[in-house]
Amino acid sequence: MPIFDTATARLYYQISGETGPPVVFLNGWAASCREWVPLARKLNKRHRCLVYDMRGCGRSLATSFTAGFEIDDAVADLQNLLNFVGFRDAHLVGHGIGAIVAALAARAHPQDFSTLTLIGTEFTPTGSGESAERRDNTDLMLTQARVILQEMATVPYLRNLVLWRYRRVPEPHRTELFEDFAAVDPRAAYQFMQSARDAAVRDRFWEALDALTLPILLMRGESDDICPASVHRLMFNRIRRGQSGTVRGSGHLPMIEFPQECADLLEEFFRSELPRLHRAKV
Repeated sequence: MPIFDTATARLYYQISGETGPPVVFLNGWAASCREWVPLARKLNKRHRCLVYDMRGCGRSLATSFTAGFEIDDAVADLQNLLNFVGFRDAHLVGHGIGAIVAALAARAHPQDFSTLTLIGTEFTPTGSGESAERRDNTDLMLTQARVILQEMATVPYLRNLVLWRYRRVPEPHRTELFEDFAAVDPRAAYQFMQSARDAAVRDRFWEALDALTLPILLMRGESDDICPASVHRLMFNRIRRGQSGTVRGSGHLPMIEFPQECADLLEEFFRSELPRLHRAKV
């Protein structure tokens, strides 16, 4: 089992594909890298694909009582892992909280990435106001985190929460999401969610969108009720260069629900943006 040890965590990772430009995937909240398997299988004939479990999720463990579970800890883990495996000029793809980590990593180390793709990013700018539906979705996610942290819920209740949120996901992936959710480190689930909701982190994310010169693809499922279309439009209005893609019929996890459509969007994005990127570097 491939493992990378940091000072405070042990990270599980997988690399598939032998040739081609690298693509790095960051999973969403309380999920493991298994959420990327359907998409990575579509891409690894032409790309080297790196998936890994963020600390406290899946098979990645905290190895110290001092281990933190903040967004910045996840950014540092990503950079250390990329240095370890030797990936350079990678296409960076993040989902949910992983999209936040990806954007902040690209802002901190733009020289290491060719493009940035954000899927189902989950929050609005601070001070912009949130709809009642948006607040309800946020409250649900925080409730899920608290339930895990306090270990007060029964397994059937946990399953119902996850099945509702991922009701469009086909089996066996929906069961895998439940297994990841039920097995996540409670402290990691709660602190990652709290960190992602912190106003300073949210401001840094939107500042990164304003500042990044990398090509950015914004992707969401057509029926994603966690990342509404209004947030998607706000993000697109902030980026300097890039594209927007909607996966028809999909919910919050288009890379599982419609992996071929997502792979086609990514491949077209890579092809269309990289020639311009190379010209800019000359």
